[in-house]
Amino acid sequence: MAIKAVFFDVGNTLMHFNYATLARCIPELQVEQLEKSGPPAWKKLNDVLEKARIEGDHIDVLRWLFKELLHELGQPALIEELIEKTNTESLWNSINHDAREAICGLKAEGISTAVISNADGKVQALLEDNGWAGTFDFVIDSGLVGVSKPSVEIFNIGLDKASLDASQVLYVGDLPAVDVYGAQAAGLSPVLYDPHDQYDAHWCASTRHDRRVYHRITHMNQLVPLVSLLNG
Repeated sequence: MAIKAVFFDVGNTLMHFNYATLARCIPELQVEQLEKSGPPAWKKLNDVLEKARIEGDHIDVLRWLFKELLHELGQPALIEELIEKTNTESLWNSINHDAREAICGLKAEGISTAVISNADGKVQALLEDNGWAGTFDFVIDSGLVGVSKPSVEIFNIGLDKASLDASQVLYVGDLPAVDVYGAQAAGLSPVLYDPHDQYDAHWCASTRHDRRVYHRITHMNQLVPLVSLLNG
């Protein structure tokens, strides 16, 4: 079947993590250090999330990330202060303009767009506050629907809203353990957004027996050509 819709993750996909926010909150932190330490920390988090999925554990993503960043920068005692001073709105407030351009290109080709995000119930407001109002057919926030990625259920909610078959939808996200695994388990075609080129062309899960097939892009300008290619 032809691709008729593209669903998107938000964090590190539509909206970048703003390391400058952390640096403003804690004078001991330098934004340059955080930006350098950030991408490897997210990749390490992916391994943690994959293990948690297999073992059925829950990971507090932000707390884990802060702990990792502050440990790497020699400031582990500051984690609680950082958690108290930050919130979702201040951390995810840097727009991925390349994603916005790609979505305009998709819409020009008649492809609909929507959002499925693991969030805290405020992702729609976050998007609207940052100029995304009216962009998406719908926004699904795990904090509101009570189920989160990589659960098949949250993707099925999106498919029901779009009235589409899973084979007609791409899902774009940045974490293999959450976005690739979840989308593929639900039957969607996953697109791993890998701007730091950190993952192999074929991501291998920590079990080493679960090689998952997916598309991988390192820049959002590759998304519209990918859809065009898949649609012949």
